[in-house]
Amino acid sequence: MCIRCGKCCSNLDVPVTYEDEKRLKEYGDVFTRGKIGLYLKKVGGRCVFFRDGQCTIYNKRPEACKRYPFYFRCFGDDDALFCVGDVRLYVYIDPECSGIGRGENVERVIVELLKSTIKIRCC
Repeated sequence: MCIRCGKCCSNLDVPVTYEDEKRLKEYGDVFTRGKIGLYLKKVGGRCVFFRDGQCTIYNKRPEACKRYPFYFRCFGDDDALFCVGDVRLYVYIDPECSGIGRGENVERVIVELLKSTIKIRCC
């Protein structure tokens, strides 16, 4: 799904989880405080880790980057509902992502993301 165009690295603020922070603090001063949490800093309008047209920490990137262009919510429209086991989440896709429709099947990617990275229970 990711075509590594870097558009999301400049257009979006990347929230950082506690686990992300622990993993990425080895890189030094790469975080900034926002109104509702911690984010990766931007340098020249792009993520601090985006250099020479690529993510320099792609294999260690934050959870938000791994999940993009998908947004997971505990409520929403019926047509956005995905269930994996007893987890029910509503999944939305950022229409600005250039990778949509390229590569893997979107529904399969969503199910795999839910299985491997979503650790919340709701609904």
